[in-house]
Amino acid sequence: MAVISFDDERMEAACGGRDMKLLAKEYALLRFLHDNVNRVFSRDQLLDRVWPGEYPVDRTVDDHVYRLRKKLKAAGGPSIETIRGIGYSLALSPSPVGADALSLRDPAVQEAMNGIFARYHRLGQGRALLALAAQRESLGFELDAFYALYVHFVEGDLRWFVTHEAAPIRERIYWLLLFYLVVDTPEPKSAVCERALRLRALPPEGHREMEILNIADLYAEEGRIGEALSTLDTARRVSREQALDGFVVPIEISALYVRLMQGDPALAERQSAEAARLLEREPYLRELAGYRLLEGARLLLAGSAAAGEALIREGLDTLARSGFVPHRLLALRRLVGVLDRHAPGGDAGRRYAKQLQAEYAKFGLDEWQDRLGERILDYLDRLEESL
Repeated sequence: MAVISFDDERMEAACGGRDMKLLAKEYALLRFLHDNVNRVFSRDQLLDRVWPGEYPVDRTVDDHVYRLRKKLKAAGGPSIETIRGIGYSLALSPSPVGADALSLRDPAVQEAMNGIFARYHRLGQGRALLALAAQRESLGFELDAFYALYVHFVEGDLRWFVTHEAAPIRERIYWLLLFYLVVDTPEPKSAVCERALRLRALPPEGHREMEILNIADLYAEEGRIGEALSTLDTARRVSREQALDGFVVPIEISALYVRLMQGDPALAERQSAEAARLLEREPYLRELAGYRLLEGARLLLAGSAAAGEALIREGLDTLARSGFVPHRLLALRRLVGVLDRHAPGGDAGRRYAKQLQAEYAKFGLDEWQDRLGERILDYLDRLEESL
């Protein structure tokens, strides 16, 4: 591996004797990572150290890392590793566990680690899930096919799902549709999801979840309350018949959103009480956070502004701790949708809509949503032509 040398006066770097043409901030970022070799830094930490006093977005770090990686690779230099859910590190030492680790061939280890992933998933502990995924090499295990995709979804990495061709589109289409649920589009989105269901475009588990749960949000958003409620009634029946325990709480929180969009305060209060009862028994972070935002919206609409705002702040804090980016976007979108439907033009609605737009920008959804729609429609068109 070629050694990097730095000339701080000229802000120039060379790798293995070959000059690297770096922009000023690329040089500063590489210099900082090199000075702190093998240490992991989050995007926020890198923004503080390399862009002090400036106000760039998180994508700034990602873009600079992307360009640096290409230049380092061309020069035969070290790599900048992505530590999923944590940040970036300049790696100058090999991983302590290689591909020949005995644990990689031990089915008991693989089964145990997949069980831990499943539990973190159920508990809504996205940060723990990502941290464990980041250590898979040193711990000597491999992610199964589902979690190999799921870690990118938890991070909100839409660009990966749109551009990454190593995973077949049929394996990515469900995740692409989940991103599609939370982006802004001028056209109604339920028709696209209904078409995907009609064409059997999704893997079996994704098809089931879209059909009995995810699409209910779109129906409610589009004012099709009866269809949303019917979808959730089906979801309750299927979850009972198939013992889908993990669906029970999300179904009732989705039902709270539908009742709030419907605009009947008594029905919304009753549904809120049911969701709260279930969460007392299973207070999973992801679902608890989503409930708090919806209950906060209900309180705001009922005239309890202080209590509603406090609960929304608590919910946003819980979402941040859970680490599930798409669920944060969905919860904010639901909140904004309810307030826009029943208190249009209000201060709270404008404030949370602005926050949602900032989240879109932070995770690149505004940049990639057109490509997202094109990718989905192209796949569905090709699938329909083949039938």
